This record gives sequence, structure tokens and C-alpha cells, in this order.
Amino acid sequence: MSERKLTRHEMREAALLILFQSGLNDSPSEELIDEDVEAFGLEYNNESVKLVNGVIEHADELNGIISEYSTSRSLDRISVMNRTIMKIALYEILYCPSVPDKVAINEAVELSKEYCEKNDTAFINGLLSAFYRKRQSELATEKKDG
Repeated sequence: MSERKLTRHEMREAALLILFQSGLNDSPSEELIDEDVEAFGLEYNNESVKLVNGVIEHADELNGIISEYSTSRSLDRISVMNRTIMKIALYEILYCPSVPDKVAINEAVELSKEYCEKNDTAFINGLLSAFYRKRQSELATEKKDG
């Protein structure tokens, strides 16, 4: 665990790397964290671990959202990295009220610029933006009706 305070971006990046590896193999996240610290000098904090565990806990729901909003690719045709980035953003939008939705989307776009192909960044941004717009519309309707 990092002794220095990590930025929110570094915390998300650590969670991304742990989740990405867990998407490639079946090791429990604790094992992956230990391996990443040893092999790559990965720095992480409690927030990184909470994010990893939250995304894993809600993986089926998050994958369902990605499937619903992906008009051009089926879930199994979306790379593990792209799915992982989107799952982190979706989890933050749905379960982290302290993180503004647009910040979660922007962070996903920034991570995709670092770890994905250029056309993947547009895909990720488009999918997350479509989810955000529909969610805002639904929340506005609930507020009006409630």
C-alpha cells in the first residue's frame, strides 16, 4: 500500500491495472495486488481496493449496461481493457455519489488515451455519454414525478 497520498487518477489507474489482470486470469484480487506491487512497483491505496472490489461485486450489472449501450460491438468483442475502463466509470457513476458523473467519464477517457487505441477512446466516450444522457433524463423524470 502506498505511503504517499495518491491522486484520484493514480487510484483509478491502480484499480484499472488490478482489474485488467483479473479479467485475464482467475487470481483473486489480493494475489494480483501482491504480484503487481512486486513486479511493477504498483502503488495503490484503500480507495483503489474499494474500487476494485466494487467493480468485481457489480460486474454482471456493469457488463449488462455495456452490452445494452454498445450498438457496434458485442460484449465479447470489446477488449478487456476497454470493458474494464468502462466498468470503473459506470461503477463510479452508479455507486460513488462523491464523484461527479462527468468526472468519471472524463477519467475513463483519459485512461483510454493512455491504454487504448484512438478509436477505442471515441467508443468509450460515446458509450458512457449515452448512458449518462439517458440516466440524467430518467433522474429528471423521477424528480418531476416524485
